[in-house]
Amino acid sequence: MKLKNKAARYATTMTFALSAIAGYSLVTAPAASAATYGCNGSQIDSWSNTYGGTTYAKTYLFWDGTYNCVAAVKQGSYYGVKTRIAVHAWTDRDGYVSPGDDDYYLYYASFKFKGVDRCIAVETDVWNKNGNNIIQDHVPTSGYFHCG
Repeated sequence: MKLKNKAARYATTMTFALSAIAGYSLVTAPAASAATYGCNGSQIDSWSNTYGGTTYAKTYLFWDGTYNCVAAVKQGSYYGVKTRIAVHAWTDRDGYVSPGDDDYYLYYASFKFKGVDRCIAVETDVWNKNGNNIIQDHVPTSGYFHCG
């Protein structure tokens, strides 16, 4: 990439230099789009799954008028690394919604489930590179939310 503008070249050089110094990767998860994660509808909520000051995943909730779809997307150094990640849901009418999605993935876990006339709760689990569970994030912490 050849930049003609001296300011643009400087800004690009500084971005790469600061990223290298800070140890950050310029590879990031894509913006939340329902289709990206095998979902339909519009994003209605999202939250970070953080432990010890590090965000390992971000969970997105989509709604299409009939179904909810939940996607847990790896973040930071876990994005693009094949480790175990899971997302599960409960509704006030059905209890645990089977099967959820729990496997070894590079980027995300997701699944959709009936949401009409139901309030939901979601759990995101992330395991580290050694196979230890480091995140078990139940949202909300008690009860249900997003009644559809």
